[in-house]
Amino acid sequence: MLLDREGPLETLLSAMRSAAAGHGSTVLLEGEAGIGKTSLLREFAEHADKGCQVLWGWCEALFTPCPLGPMQDIGQLLDPRVAALLDQAAPPERLFPALLNVLQHASVAIVLIFEDVHWADNATLDLIKYLGRRISLLPVVLVLSLRSDEIGADHPLTHVLGDLPSASVTRIALEPLSPEAVTVLAEQAGRCAADLYRVTEGNPFFITELLASGEAEPGRIPDSIRDAVWTRLSRLTAGERKVLEVISIVPGSVEPWLIRPLLGVEAEALVDQCVARGLLRQDDQGAVMFRHELARQATLDRLPPNVQRSLHAKVEAAISQLPTTHASALLSRRVHHAAGADDGARVLELAPQAAAHAVRLGAHREGASHLATALRYVAQATPELAAQLYEDWAYEAGLALLVYEPVIEAHHRAIAIWRELGRTDRIGPNLCRLSRLHWRRGEGQPAEDYADQAVREMEKLPPGSELAMAYSTRSQLHMLHYRFDDAIDWGLRAISLADQLGEIETRVHALNNVGTALLSPTVRAAASGWRKAWRWRSSTDFTTMRREPTPTSRNARPCPRTLSWLNACCPKASHSPLGTISIQRRNTCSAGRRSFAWSRAVFAKLRPLRRAS
Repeated sequence: MLLDREGPLETLLSAMRSAAAGHGSTVLLEGEAGIGKTSLLREFAEHADKGCQVLWGWCEALFTPCPLGPMQDIGQLLDPRVAALLDQAAPPERLFPALLNVLQHASVAIVLIFEDVHWADNATLDLIKYLGRRISLLPVVLVLSLRSDEIGADHPLTHVLGDLPSASVTRIALEPLSPEAVTVLAEQAGRCAADLYRVTEGNPFFITELLASGEAEPGRIPDSIRDAVWTRLSRLTAGERKVLEVISIVPGSVEPWLIRPLLGVEAEALVDQCVARGLLRQDDQGAVMFRHELARQATLDRLPPNVQRSLHAKVEAAISQLPTTHASALLSRRVHHAAGADDGARVLELAPQAAAHAVRLGAHREGASHLATALRYVAQATPELAAQLYEDWAYEAGLALLVYEPVIEAHHRAIAIWRELGRTDRIGPNLCRLSRLHWRRGEGQPAEDYADQAVREMEKLPPGSELAMAYSTRSQLHMLHYRFDDAIDWGLRAISLADQLGEIETRVHALNNVGTALLSPTVRAAASGWRKAWRWRSSTDFTTMRREPTPTSRNARPCPRTLSWLNACCPKASHSPLGTISIQRRNTCSAGRRSFAWSRAVFAKLRPLRRAS
């Protein structure tokens, strides 16, 4: 029986009824740890209409969160197509629309419960934003439970919630139980209620654990919940205590396939005993978990460090025996346990794989976290792996963490190792990234120095993609410093080499630089020759056009440079590629918004020419 929760329960049921009528919403269930969020949601699930589908997914307190953790739990139950995309590690641009399509065509109201989203990975946060902005048109309620005392103004979840449309968001802030409710619970347990409210401050978990601990006098209850949990553990049998200690090493739930390798043949009976005592709970799929995360943490704290390392190693070994079809979804868990076991070799093997998987799903922050875990053991890595780890972490951290000094230092470490290994080809990309990092910090001269150095290093080698990007980086810096002629020159070099190599991303990068330079006041007047050049294309080739006088304004420059750029970018001159390019650039460049705006501006400049043709 839930006390003091009638209002929040009715709010949830009302949201479900609105979803059944086609008006979905997002419900934020907030409160401190132990306030009863999960208990309320279980009560809600029991009261939900029989025609409504309630699906649960969890975010877990792993060292690095599992990408799309809630969807990994929900996917198979929701739709096999969504589950298949998750198994394939499909990128968000494929997975999210597929999920939206399933929800749009659902025949019944669906309640998606994402528990503990304060631990959510970046990909899950992106999914919350994606669904939350479309939820009002779906027969769906998206319920997000979170610990309000664990998120602040700078927490990523705060920014996501701020972007959701307020009209479709309902907030439920759970308050501690009233003194009257605490008295009812104490009387039901046959205990004296004196001082119980003062000690627990109405926190339902604290009250429940303290009442179950068997303390004769509530006034003498220790104010640490850890002590309460430990007291209860001490009264269990050795077998039950072992079950809880082993399970505590796994954040979240422990699946049936993992229970037997960890606990042996007596596992099922012991687990049943712990469930019967109310220490664990078991879901419909047979997975077991602590009734509350605080109890798990308190149990884990009892274990000596050497025992924790041994259990982490045992869990990782058991997970590694699973079929390869589940391997990618379990990588985050394997890294967590390998790190907990202090197994450097295993971390160095698994963490880069987990990072790559996270990045494919759009979770760059989690990718950087996995690589940071691997870097803790970089002394055990081969030089090639060490350099790659520094380089990859610097790239992902530069995208997601908004830090400079550690990222710059990591690039320098990577360059030093690559240089010792004689891998000049790997030095150029790091120098280009250093150039951009210094420019973002407002350090123009170092930015140019690194860009020049990248060109010099790459020109020692046969022309390749690294040299093309070095040229384009040089073009970008010239453009940013308003040296537009040089920006166009270096950009044309990059475009030419990128075309030879088939490097689309570098070509797009260079086109943005050149296009922006052409929109400058000093070069813009030359664009007046574009229209004439375009109209003459059917009867005059580009060589002839370069010799033709071009009507310009009083301040205009001759247009050979413009025409050479147009010829390089649009060799067939029958259509403009910039509409497609701008979209590609938006998806490939870390400064996508700015570059997309630039490309759109260039495209707008060319649009009249396209109509004239």
